[in-house]
Amino acid sequence: MDKPRLQSKWIIVWGIVGIFLVWGFGFIVFVIDTLTYNPSIPNAQGIVVLTGGAKRIENAIKLLQSNHGKYLLISGVPPTTHLDDIERILPFSLTQHDRDHITLGHNATSTMGNAIETAAWAHYYHLDSLIIVTSSYHIRRAIVEMQSLLENVKLYPYVARNDKKETLSHLHSMRLLFLEYNKFLAAYTGLIHTTRPKEDFLKNTP
Repeated sequence: MDKPRLQSKWIIVWGIVGIFLVWGFGFIVFVIDTLTYNPSIPNAQGIVVLTGGAKRIENAIKLLQSNHGKYLLISGVPPTTHLDDIERILPFSLTQHDRDHITLGHNATSTMGNAIETAAWAHYYHLDSLIIVTSSYHIRRAIVEMQSLLENVKLYPYVARNDKKETLSHLHSMRLLFLEYNKFLAAYTGLIHTTRPKEDFLKNTP
């Protein structure tokens, strides 16, 4: 093999090794961030909780009850689930004020769907600031995908954690973190695109 061709081969090899090392370092940072990220509790006009993880809905309703937001959207609720069903799994009861200010979103089945549902809901109520509630491993991607549709809305992340201190053994499996890290990279680099909701959907939701 001639010298220029050999040099090209090594450049490709070291390029692949470099990409793998950067990806691996990023994954370590992502895991540490998942374990330690704990933003302060802000005040906003609305609160959005993405279903799918323990304590998410309970934490979001507590934010509503403590006046950190005026309205609450629970996004990604199964079509046959009603507010009474949700109340049964809570350790406290809902007041009439809570019921009047909670919207159940039945259309989302993914984080992209959550983003579309949230954009329509925020548009309907003319909200320009939202607290986004989800699990620690999910919050970074959720904010990226939400922000792509809510360019003029200020988003505040809020992490719903279990009562026990999270460690790697308490978190979901490493496989879940691995998948979520790659989804976050895809969303951050624009490989995942969220389709902007159509105008008629914006006008008629909720």
